[in-house]
Amino acid sequence: MNRSMLNRLLIGAALAASGFLAACEQPYSEPAPVEAPAPVEAPAAEDAAAPTVAEAPAPAETAAPVEALPPDQRSSEETVQPESDTLFY
Repeated sequence: MNRSMLNRLLIGAALAASGFLAACEQPYSEPAPVEAPAPVEAPAAEDAAAPTVAEAPAPAETAAPVEALPPDQRSSEETVQPESDTLFY
């Protein structure tokens, strides 16, 4: 009796596995081929030549010196308090 139960269990497991595999099987479909774009012809050498005399870049304006921020006059307790009553969740 013990042997017949084991056989039934194995047969049931095999049937369940084959049913599972049959249900999940998806046929492989190859994606549609993508055509490569047509090559772009390069312009002739005379047209593509860079001008021999390039304009000098404009001199960059010198940046104004950054002034130091004034020291914070608030107490340490005031620095941790929000400036508004808005709560962020």
